[in-house]
Amino acid sequence: GYSFVSSSKKAVEHGNINLNQYKAIDLILGKEKQSKFGAGKDGKLEFKTFSKPMQQKLTSYTEQGGRLFVSGAYVASDLCDNKLATKLTEDEQFLANTLKIKWRVGRAATEGHLKEVVSPTLSTQDKYTFNQSFSSKVYRVESPDAIEPIDDTAHTVMRYGENNLSAGVAYKGNYRTYVLGVPFESIIGSTDRDTLMNRILTFLFDNN
Repeated sequence: GYSFVSSSKKAVEHGNINLNQYKAIDLILGKEKQSKFGAGKDGKLEFKTFSKPMQQKLTSYTEQGGRLFVSGAYVASDLCDNKLATKLTEDEQFLANTLKIKWRVGRAATEGHLKEVVSPTLSTQDKYTFNQSFSSKVYRVESPDAIEPIDDTAHTVMRYGENNLSAGVAYKGNYRTYVLGVPFESIIGSTDRDTLMNRILTFLFDNN
């Protein structure tokens, strides 16, 4: 029941989009991560999940009380464990200070099971499956991230079913964030996707 506007990341990074005019943002990272653009040893790194301009835009947006949902397979590991890129302190600070998360481990699950867990932030306990097999309908997520709350101001709201590693973190303070270490669109079944998105939006917009 929500209206929406779609935009490319570059339009945001270049300042063509004013994020503050939107009540919530859904940042779809998918399987994006830093990789070499072009052949040869001089290939330039492209496709960073959170470039410096993007970090600045999202930090400014949340400082204004924004609501942010982020999902992606490399949502934290691209900044913390990418063999092609140097780990930067300011990147880790962005994860900690704006998204309220820290990276735990990559390749966190191989069975594709997610389960909600009760927390001070959310109180539901549904289960979901995300795609980890080759499919003609949706891409394979072979290496999802485990992410953890940076401190007790944020809470784990989703775990991987096979090992209980934290898969989703929510923060409720002067602004709200919900960060998922699995691409949202890889969750199998439109009913389950509708249920989870409804839950995330309810959390982001709840005034309590």
